[in-house]
Formats: sequence, structure tokens, C-alpha cells
Amino acid sequence: MTAEMAYGALSAKVRALYGKRLRSDDFARLAARRSEAEILDELRQHPGWSRALALVPPGAWGYVGRVEVERALQEELRLEYQSLAYYVPREDKPLMQFQLRAAERSAILSALRRLKAGLSPREAPPPPRIALHSRLDEAAAAACTTYDQLTEAARDTIYYSALRQLRPPRTDELPDFTRADAVLRTAYYAHLLRIVRSQYQGRTQKVLLRAIGEQIDLLNILHILRLKTYFPQTPREDYAGVLFPFQYRLTMDFLRRLCEAPGAEGAYELLRESPYGDCFDETAVDAVEEYYQRAVFRFNKRQLSAVPPSIYTAIAYLELKELELGVLVNVIESVKYGVPYHAEFANLVGG
Repeated sequence: MTAEMAYGALSAKVRALYGKRLRSDDFARLAARRSEAEILDELRQHPGWSRALALVPPGAWGYVGRVEVERALQEELRLEYQSLAYYVPREDKPLMQFQLRAAERSAILSALRRLKAGLSPREAPPPPRIALHSRLDEAAAAACTTYDQLTEAARDTIYYSALRQLRPPRTDELPDFTRADAVLRTAYYAHLLRIVRSQYQGRTQKVLLRAIGEQIDLLNILHILRLKTYFPQTPREDYAGVLFPFQYRLTMDFLRRLCEAPGAEGAYELLRESPYGDCFDETAVDAVEEYYQRAVFRFNKRQLSAVPPSIYTAIAYLELKELELGVLVNVIESVKYGVPYHAEFANLVGG
């Protein structure tokens, strides 16, 4: 009864939003359009995406690239995040900001990627229409020309200490991008785990730890398989630099043996004996990446109807909306480049 009182309104809001999702038939119809501009114009009429696309002037889709598409559609996620945050109890606010912390990490990595490519700073992006109180100085990150400037832009974020640790001895050098990605993701997951372990207990803590833990396990497996498939000459001691120092259903000993396995085939053979063995009948990395997405979808879909509701009800919905966005971008790109979209996954998400 306590949970229903605290999260009943939030749960009702989530159910209303999820009822507006794109369905399998919608994805198929959009994939049959003649251009990506037609898709976006049709989405103006769909209740799940119309608010954000209504902010884009009609006829503004003369050129539609991935950046323009995602920027427009991400606006819907920001709008829905804000609408859900209104119903979140005060004590849950730190955890509910998980999307903000992930967005900050993405912006930092984007700036680092630009620095490594030697590109000049782009014009500072316009402020978001929805104020989400980012701790990152986004304008400074977009305009930075040195690693120290990027680090300073992140001073108030959870990533500041990690960026200082990554700083190379010479001021004209930049850290390895793959290692930086792994270190910042580690800071992100460590932050979430600290919140979960200190502020939650019982069933809610168990659900949160499983949601975060299984993602970390599967991402560690994916990192190892990518190295063994695409960079088989990578020294075994370098594997640790891309792994998260957390485990849920896996152990450090198992991860060590996985890193030492002879090639991708040896790693797959070992994985079939793991708690995630049911997804390793295939020997292709993309098949495992698809399994990861499916696992995230199924887990979060179950949580929408879980009783009693909790803060994870909102988190699960936002994870599902993110997957819907991914399918939508895939459909738009399939029309743009004349290739099939991932219909099987679209049918799962739109089911």
C-alpha cells in the first residue's frame, strides 16, 4: 500500500505513455515510405512522437542525416523525462537522473572524439528546450580545444576525477579513446551502484541491482568478444582496460579465463557454460549485441506491470523508449539508404 501511494501516480503516467508507443504495423508502414522526410512528417501525427516533431517547422527536412534525426527525436525523450520527473518522490531524484549522467558522458566522449580527429570546435549548441540541469558545461565542452579545457568543463560532473586520471603526461597528448570510454562508463555504473546500495533495500534494491548488473555482465562479454573477433592480436593484459570492474552473475575468475580463451571460438565455447549460455549458440558478435538488446527489452517490459510499482517503473519505461527510438532511427536509415530494417526486433519492441 505504501508503494502504491508513493508510486501509483507515476505508474499510471507510465502506462499512459507506453500506450502511445509505435507498434509493429507502424514500423512496417513507415519503412514503406519513399523518403525519410515523409517518415518524419507522418510522425508529427503520432501521439508518441508528435510533441517533439511539432517543434520542427514543416518543410525543414530538405536534408535529414543521422544527427538531425536523433536530435529531433531525442527531444521527445527529454519531454517525457520531464513529465515523469514531476511524479518522482524527492528521495528518488538522484537515481532518476541516470539519463542526465549518461547524456553528460556521451557529450564528453563526443568532444574527445572531435579533439582526436583534429576538428575545430563547432558552434556551441543551442540550449535544450527543456532545462534538465546538466552538471556539464556543454557550451565549454563543445568549444574546447584542449583536453584540459574539456576536463574543466566537466568539473561538476561525476566524471571529473576519471578525466583527471586519464590525463596523459604531456599536455599535447590525448588519452586512448577506447580506454576513456571504458573508464567513464565505469564511473557511471559505480555512481548508480552507490545510489542503489545506499538508498534502497528489499525488492526495489534487488530489481535495480539486477537491471544494472546484467547490463554490466553482458557489456563485459561484448567487449571481450569484439576484441577477439576484430582485434585478435590484442595482448591479454590490455583486456582489463576495457572491462568494468563489477560483476553480477559472472565472477572475476570467469572473466579472466574468458580473456585468456584461444580466439573467439574458444570464448564462445566457454560462454556456453556461463549463466548467459542460452545466447551463445551463434558465433557472431552482432548476434550477441542483438541478444543484449532483447534482454534489456524483456526485463524492462516485465517491470512495467510489476506489483508493487517502484522508481524502477519509470526507469524501465525510459529504457523502452530509448529502444523504440533506436528502432525508429533504423527504419529511417533503411529508407534513406534503401536497405531492409531490422523487422524482427521492431516486431518485438512494437508488440
